[in-house]
Amino acid sequence: MRRLTKNKWVIWSVIALAIVGGTSYYYYARLQASKNAVAPLVTSTISTGDIVLSATGPGTLNPNAQISFGFHKSGKVSEVLAKLGDTVNAGQVLARLENTTIQLEYNQAGANLAALSSPSAIAAAQQAVQDAKTNLAKTTDTLQGLIGPDLLIAENNAANAQQQLQVAKAAAEKDPSAANQQKVTIAEAALAKTKTILAQAQNDYTGKYVLQKFIFPVRNSNGITISRTLFAPSDTEIATAHAAYELAKANVSDAQNYLDVLQGVQKIDQVPASSVTKITEAQTAFDQTKANLDATELTAPISGTITSISLSVGDNAGTSAVATISNTTQPYILDVYLDETDWDKAKIGFDATVAFDMLPNKTYPGKVIEVYPALDRSSGTPLAHVRVQLTTNINVDLPASATGSVDITGGKALGAILVPISALKEIQPGKNVAYLMKNGKPVEQAIEIGLEDIVNAEVKSGLKPGDVVLTNATDIK
Repeated sequence: MRRLTKNKWVIWSVIALAIVGGTSYYYYARLQASKNAVAPLVTSTISTGDIVLSATGPGTLNPNAQISFGFHKSGKVSEVLAKLGDTVNAGQVLARLENTTIQLEYNQAGANLAALSSPSAIAAAQQAVQDAKTNLAKTTDTLQGLIGPDLLIAENNAANAQQQLQVAKAAAEKDPSAANQQKVTIAEAALAKTKTILAQAQNDYTGKYVLQKFIFPVRNSNGITISRTLFAPSDTEIATAHAAYELAKANVSDAQNYLDVLQGVQKIDQVPASSVTKITEAQTAFDQTKANLDATELTAPISGTITSISLSVGDNAGTSAVATISNTTQPYILDVYLDETDWDKAKIGFDATVAFDMLPNKTYPGKVIEVYPALDRSSGTPLAHVRVQLTTNINVDLPASATGSVDITGGKALGAILVPISALKEIQPGKNVAYLMKNGKPVEQAIEIGLEDIVNAEVKSGLKPGDVVLTNATDIK
């Protein structure tokens, strides 16, 4: 009985070993089969198609210009001539402050300025010219009597020659051309000649004119000439006569210039300031009162639509902004925000399609005209900010901030040879291969690719329609 039990234990032990051995062999065999298995070949046939890379984002109609503005002085509002939504032109008066006193001052200044060119004022200016000429004649006679006509003429000629030389030199400094240099040479020669004549006239004055003009007889009580004595004019007398003569010449010039400006013969900026002091002062007073009056008017700085205005009659207005004008002239421009991953699809010159929410079922062509260099984070999410301008005017006037959707075409390949992205294997940065099936076996083929989307890539070279390629290229070791 004890021996039978022992044999039974041996039999069960042999059976257990056999089961364990069999199981181990089964799993070993499957492991070896797995190692020796070849990945299945998945293929695709090359064909043609389109790749269009695009990015879509919301767009907001952006004013070409937008200005907020106010009065240039404080005061009480007396008139409001425009309202929200009005279309206005640059320079149009939108509101006024109380300005009764300033208006009177402006009217008076204008009347004073106009009076200067009235018939009576012109007649007075003409008389002033004649009076100045009469005085010049007197001072000329006085000076000429003291120094003689020859010396006076020589002095005037030398002064004129000196002035002509200064003009010639100024022109040569501004434009050192041969012609201008020649004019300087001629002016220098003329001045030298007049100086020679002046020197001779001065000698003649001392040696001839004084002796002939200013020797007077001395008589006794009986009226008999007993001697002759020289009573020549003093340097002070001559200097005084010279000064009076020069002043008289200047007065004639100023009076004539003033008359010429009043009669429109010359413009005010063509004559010396000394000639038109009265006109300048009157013009300055008028301009100042006009500026004061203008400051009481709220004037549109640009043409456009009033998009905000906060003003009522009776308000006490300061100089802060009380109105905003937005100019949305066509072609329209939109601010567009794209996902940051679409940054590469937004370049200047790229085509765009715009659909406004206010104009359903209509689209308009446009182009990217500006790409901001940094992501916009004002919304809390980084976005690419671009500006798109329509390439044509539309027959609808849209308000500023009108919204819509904008599609930007970042690249387009139509009728291109396409290869699945899964068929590509990058062997070096920018270099790809595909496995072309030849005689039932995959053969490595270098290819050049262009545009890519998430499914296909454009084939520039290396494959043609009808070629069969592996679509699990990355499994090839």
